Amino acid sequence: MEDKDIEKLFLSVAEASESQTGEVKDVFSMLIRSTLQYRDEMLASEGIIITVEDVRVTLEHLVPFLETGRLPVTTDNIKLNLLKIWSDNLRQFEDSDK
Repeated sequence: MEDKDIEKLFLSVAEASESQTGEVKDVFSMLIRSTLQYRDEMLASEGIIITVEDVRVTLEHLVPFLETGRLPVTTDNIKLNLLKIWSDNLRQFEDSDK
């Protein structure tokens, strides 16, 4: 997965968002950075390639997870780990606003 592909995916989601405030852009920027970091770590440490499809599916799980706190029922550790990374980063992002 190329950097431009992941950015393109997140930008398409951001464009669909009704409110594109600076805070929304900051969140999407954090999601992009953490995704690219995870991608690089997985490739370097385990030779696993994170795909755009992995990220797209994980994005679909993000809002329900944030609303309920329940992880999706899946055995796909790539997506679960990415979802947990995003959640942790969102908590830190939220804490820094206080």
